[in-house]
Amino acid sequence: MRQILEKMKKFRISIHLLFVDFKSAYDSNDREKKYVAMNELNIPQNLIRLVRIMSNMHSQIKIQSKLLAPFIIHMGVR
Repeated sequence: MRQILEKMKKFRISIHLLFVDFKSAYDSNDREKKYVAMNELNIPQNLIRLVRIMSNMHSQIKIQSKLLAPFIIHMGVR
């Protein structure tokens, strides 16, 4: 990677780097804040409703052969 960056500098080629914090992006995604942001960005309501429907996630935990009651997942992405 260093050699590539040095060559780009030598030939005056601009480079843009992006670092993603996947824990913040996926593990703690607050859906309500996402919907507010989508509204502020003037995203059409039909698309926001579609995202809301797709975000309605439930999960269950299985311990040995016993399946526990379903619960709603409020954070994260599908």
